[in-house]
Amino acid sequence: MKACILTTAHSPFDERIFHKEANSLAEAGYEVVIVAPHQQSEEKQGIRIRAVDPLSSRLDRIWRLKAIYKEALQENADIYHFHDPDLLPVGLLLSRRHHKPVVYDVHEYYGDSLLTRYWLPKPLRKIVAKTVDRFEKWSAQSFAGIITVNSHMAELFKRKNSEGEILHNYPLKRQFEFPRPDSLKPPVILYLGGINRERGLEVILRAMPLVRQRYPEAICELVGPAETGDLGPEFADLKPWLEQGNVHLRGKVPYEQVPSILAGSSIALVPLLPTLNYQKAIPVKLLEYMAAGLPVVGSRFGYIEEIVQQNQCGLLTEPGDPESLARAVCSLLEDPNKGLKYGHNGWEAFHREYTWEKEQNKLLSLYERILTKKDR
Repeated sequence: MKACILTTAHSPFDERIFHKEANSLAEAGYEVVIVAPHQQSEEKQGIRIRAVDPLSSRLDRIWRLKAIYKEALQENADIYHFHDPDLLPVGLLLSRRHHKPVVYDVHEYYGDSLLTRYWLPKPLRKIVAKTVDRFEKWSAQSFAGIITVNSHMAELFKRKNSEGEILHNYPLKRQFEFPRPDSLKPPVILYLGGINRERGLEVILRAMPLVRQRYPEAICELVGPAETGDLGPEFADLKPWLEQGNVHLRGKVPYEQVPSILAGSSIALVPLLPTLNYQKAIPVKLLEYMAAGLPVVGSRFGYIEEIVQQNQCGLLTEPGDPESLARAVCSLLEDPNKGLKYGHNGWEAFHREYTWEKEQNKLLSLYERILTKKDR
């Protein structure tokens, strides 16, 4: 059986797409091909990457739809699986015109997320968000199955399509095989993943100079792509802020380097703002921090608050408050043994409950149900 995975917004080697879903399918015996913007077609770990031209702008995600559709058709796969709302028209064509089973993998609340996108003119945001949300839910009726990332999202889609699975985006245990933490580390404060204003960039930039007033040796590593277009005017020149806070913008790194970066850190940040999207999401970075045995400093709302409190794996701060963030970080730097205890708790909770290996059987089960219906 051949599975064809489609994406425009992600790298073909994206953590969820390649390292989790595609690898799980390949290990189960599927022939797997990923159609995505990339420099060239290639094969890695038995998974074929079928490349279309790389993107040069957000609009390119729309212009590439025809190419993605054409390449997907040529694969003539037994099942198609797409990841981005801009691919809804492609999914509909594959399902309705070519009668192929199609799975829509929903990562976030796309309508809600558009309400905070700085590149979309403010007067248009509500109209665009509502239109996208309605089109997404209407389209869901035509697909063979819907994959979501939490129970709330699953309920929204069940009204339109009852076939699906909740696949929590938990980390891969085999890529986060850290020993239980038993020693204190240098004062390296980590934020992992893409960052912008709503993910707490302004808060970190304001908090770190406060931390360094007490702990001048503290370093803050921001590992992932940074978007600065939505920051306030006082951040037009980032250099002084980065220097005052000893903040290092590392940029995007290969997924394989993430474990070593985690191993060299002492405190991990989840300073997200309580936007509609993040109020309902489980940040995968939080679980990766726990897997590495790092104490967490996270915003007091939603799943962040629930997971941190339930597992006693860190401290909670008021969202958007740099002084609250700085106090929590300083508290852990002042008492490293407290941080070590939080790290132990998070490490144990991860191994007990939050690994991808416990989720992958749901993906395989969904594929089996869909393909069994197809063959009837």
